[in-house]
Amino acid sequence: MRDVVHVLLGALRVLIFFVDTLVFIPIVLLVSIGDRDGRRAYAVARWWAWLNVALSGVRVEVEGLAHLEPDASYVFMSNHRSAFDVLLLIVALWNYQLRWVAKVELGRIPGFGWCLRATKQIFVDRANHERAVASLEAARDRIRQGVSVVVFPEGHRNSGTMLPFKKGGFVFAIETAAPIVPIGISGSGSLVGRNGLLGRLHDTVGVAVRPPVATAGLTLADRDRLLARVRWVIASAARPARTTPPLSTHGPQTAMARSRAHR
Repeated sequence: MRDVVHVLLGALRVLIFFVDTLVFIPIVLLVSIGDRDGRRAYAVARWWAWLNVALSGVRVEVEGLAHLEPDASYVFMSNHRSAFDVLLLIVALWNYQLRWVAKVELGRIPGFGWCLRATKQIFVDRANHERAVASLEAARDRIRQGVSVVVFPEGHRNSGTMLPFKKGGFVFAIETAAPIVPIGISGSGSLVGRNGLLGRLHDTVGVAVRPPVATAGLTLADRDRLLARVRWVIASAARPARTTPPLSTHGPQTAMARSRAHR
């Protein structure tokens, strides 16, 4: 009986997700008119992410935001267990204008892809080297304008064990001299069941933010060593056990204020 309830609840949450997404899409597109850098559109999309995290019953516990400067630009790198990770990071990093490196195919999805383009996400066409290079050039410009970039260095969601890291994000960080912020997400892998539904109740997900790793002065010869260091930090941060009490986020952006209070 409990399994049936979880399936029905999961189906209801997915239905609500699609309905509120349909409501938010035209709002994002409307505010994106004349929004050259996508900041207004992203601000609306941020509320969409918060709403769906709240409706899912997931509690996000964030630690380590005190390591960050609120006005700085970073390359955030995280492990990747669930499609829900994107929403979790938006909520956990509320004060930051985040842009994801995404496959160009995602931008072609009606509705969803339009919003990705409206919020100026970074599309990479892996089949076309020239277009991929142009996309990364655009991303460099956005870093200089105060936008932060999010990279899942595994490239794909893993099933419990971290996949090998791809080197592209590290090359990008070195070339832009942007600090890399390792993030470990724990608990998100259990949110979505095998049926693809959010059926679990009141789960807690940990988002552990670690101190930035400087890339200024590094060259491409340092890429592999940088990758190994960041991978080790992410793997350590993604473990469920913590040595310091986490900070809970129940609403939009209380996390940054709380982290400052704990400095």
